[in-house]
Amino acid sequence: MSQTLSTLALRNLSDVFGEIDPVRRRAAINELYHEDAVFYDPNGGSYRGRDEIDRIAGKIKATHPDFQYQPISPPEEFVG
Repeated sequence: MSQTLSTLALRNLSDVFGEIDPVRRRAAINELYHEDAVFYDPNGGSYRGRDEIDRIAGKIKATHPDFQYQPISPPEEFVG
């Protein structure tokens, strides 16, 4: 299924970093990320591969389990 970059960005926000359930989060990671993907943490560090992205997303979400991310504006797509 083809998805726009905007759709993928929003799904990453809600289905990966906003998901408290580890099974649903992992299913989204498997669907959205390549096996060699890298997540760069803006506060330092990088995490390579689905397992590491799953681990850090779960760790981040655990710090605020009831919080629901809300985009402040629609994603912008730049295709060059």
